[in-house]
Amino acid sequence: MPNFAQSELNTETTAIVSGSFTAANFLTIANRAVRDVLSDIDLRSSIRATALSPNLFDEIYEYTCPSTIKGNKIIDIKPQINRGRYDRWTLVTAEEFDRKKKDLRMDKYGDPIEMSGTQWLGDNLVAFSRDDLVNKLLISRPIDDEETGISTLDAVGDWTGVGDGSNLTKDSDHYVKGSSCINWDIDATGGTTAGIVNSSLDTFDVSDYKTNGSVFAWAYISSITNLTNFIIKIGSSSSAYYSVTVTTNNEGVAFYAGWNLLRFDFADKSTTGTPDDDGCDYCALYMTKAGAKISETDYRFDNIVMKLGDHYNVIHYSRFFWQSSTGTYLEDATAVTDLLNCETDEYGLIISKTAERMERHLKNHTEANIHLQDYERSKAKYIFDNPSQAMLLEQEYYTL
Repeated sequence: MPNFAQSELNTETTAIVSGSFTAANFLTIANRAVRDVLSDIDLRSSIRATALSPNLFDEIYEYTCPSTIKGNKIIDIKPQINRGRYDRWTLVTAEEFDRKKKDLRMDKYGDPIEMSGTQWLGDNLVAFSRDDLVNKLLISRPIDDEETGISTLDAVGDWTGVGDGSNLTKDSDHYVKGSSCINWDIDATGGTTAGIVNSSLDTFDVSDYKTNGSVFAWAYISSITNLTNFIIKIGSSSSAYYSVTVTTNNEGVAFYAGWNLLRFDFADKSTTGTPDDDGCDYCALYMTKAGAKISETDYRFDNIVMKLGDHYNVIHYSRFFWQSSTGTYLEDATAVTDLLNCETDEYGLIISKTAERMERHLKNHTEANIHLQDYERSKAKYIFDNPSQAMLLEQEYYTL
């Protein structure tokens, strides 16, 4: 679709600007002009569809945000197949999302109300979280998600330590799911692994998950110092298993102290031996660490479960409006061959804004104001013809 190269924009701007400028100045000003237009207008040519990675899961609320999204400009979270009439989303703040994601919809007597097959007030909510400038997409939606529990970790049972993992106890005070979790410590041995293992679990079947599924587990990390990664092994014995290693949590960010949801994608698995897929009873969950990570307490694991999820696309406005000659989307142009991802009427807006910015740079403010007037007239018509499709933020003022 891109039709207009940076060199064309330079030529057309030169024709209407009352002064000369260098190629370097033009590139800087053109990039600023494009950012200005994108800030002003949700351009239809900036709409992108990004596959939610890996899938949308039931009771999993945090996802990696598309890296090119423009602010909070999300349009839709669209199932790739079989969309229902009532698949409508509500954009809320991260705080409201966190409060409502599990809320029941109640009648005046305090009883749950069944609404089109669901009873949750927190259904179909979406929000953005930006802790430490890391974008996360928060999604709450009931999914008919195939899942198989490996262990709730509500009791120690046959779980034992891996490597420096020791002192396994049941923790009924600080857990995520069920009624408790397994608390464990790192001893003073100075090895390179620490965690838990069980080779006599109730038999479970990985057949449906081993290609496209994921394993989720909650991990409480007391300290991230000298922690390298987490590894899960699932199979029919300690010599026949699938293994997946993760270096970030489910949010796609570095591990942090506290509860982290770990996601192990079977697509990234390695295989040891020949696991009996429908007769699995072995699981090991542990960290790789430095030998100096010793004598630490109160690590925890909770609720190991396999999920398939559903395939969804995130429809959003992008801030990457350029494209290289090789097809890579760019936030700023760097070469004369870079292309603008736009149609003719949008290109006219960019020409006017670039000309205005260039005249300001050349101190020709009267001419700049003329280009600004042209831009504002064209912008008003464009917005009238192409209203933004982005979701509007809704915030509850008072709970009735």
